[in-house]
Amino acid sequence: MPELLKMDEAGRNERLHRFSHDLKNRLGALWQAANLLHELPPGPEHKELVEMAEKNYFAGARQVEQLLDGFGVPRGVETAHREIVAVRQVLERSVKSMAFRSTPKKQHYVLSVGADVRVLADPRLFANIAEALLSNASKFSPEGAQINIFAEEADGLLQLTVADPGVGLSGKDLEEIFTRYAMLSSQSTGGESQARSTLSRAKQWAEAQGGTLSASSQGIGKGSSFTVALLVA
Repeated sequence: MPELLKMDEAGRNERLHRFSHDLKNRLGALWQAANLLHELPPGPEHKELVEMAEKNYFAGARQVEQLLDGFGVPRGVETAHREIVAVRQVLERSVKSMAFRSTPKKQHYVLSVGADVRVLADPRLFANIAEALLSNASKFSPEGAQINIFAEEADGLLQLTVADPGVGLSGKDLEEIFTRYAMLSSQSTGGESQARSTLSRAKQWAEAQGGTLSASSQGIGKGSSFTVALLVA
């Protein structure tokens, strides 16, 4: 049974009261930052305000998710309709759709996946996963970076990996990388939003198709790899 449903009415009311109080404080900080940002020119103070606003947004959004978890509210879980999917075709479309992010940073994707590779997957959800991983790699890699996309077969599964040479992930980051609205230590390289909430959804999309999504990194500054595993068709 979900955590909050186990509590008596007084306990739930206290939890909701604390939640509403904390959320109002965070919203107030966001409002104050928004007002000040209109007045400040670009510079260190402007950057600090943006970081403060982003931190409060992430913390508030995560509190909302934790509250919903406490009540056992299902969300974001989609039904997959699996069929045979040509992996390279989906990846080529995803690379094109992510050009708006990679081109300004002079990054390029290297696609090492054969034209005959097939998986049993939901075409739409598989494309969503691909775009989420390519977007994440671009956001957290430096200008001119090469982002590698490759596939391996093992035990009836296709393991598709997106590997970047970017900012990397700490051990703590790896523990929370698929947590909704977690505020991680690594920073984007081009001033993009720090949001990685799409990765938590990508993990759900993979699991809805009977697959998995995992992350690995040798540490801060040493790049990251994300691998989605799905049944070979």
